Order: sequence, then C-alpha cells, then structure tokens
Amino acid sequence: MAEKKISFEDALNELEKTVNTLENGECTLDEAIALFEKGVKLSSDCRKTLDNARQKIMTLTDAENGAADDD
Repeated sequence: MAEKKISFEDALNELEKTVNTLENGECTLDEAIALFEKGVKLSSDCRKTLDNARQKIMTLTDAENGAADDD
C-alpha cells in the first residue's frame, strides 16, 4: 500500500516534533530508534520537496532569462 503524501509544512512540523521528543530523552531505546528512523525519512522527504522546488524555480528563471534575451 502506498504511503499518503503529506505537505512539506506538515512534514517539517512532524520532523520538529520528532527531534524535540528525541532531545527530551524520555523515551526508551527502541522508541528512540523508531523516532530516529521516522526523522530520517521526514528529513529525506523535505529535502526532496525542496530540491524539486529549487529545480522548478531554476527552470522558470532560465526560461524567463531566455525570453528576456530574445527581446
């Protein structure tokens, strides 16, 4: 079954909560490992979203610069 895609903002908020819980230090080792794994996935998802946004911006900027060069 495919995972539900969450928004960048929701993923970032969840990552912040996960980090805070880990920094709190009041969880068991097994819980900490599970939270760490969750944090790594959330971090990767956020990075991919930002990379995609950066690529779109670069594409749009390049297209705009190309159109301006034609003038």
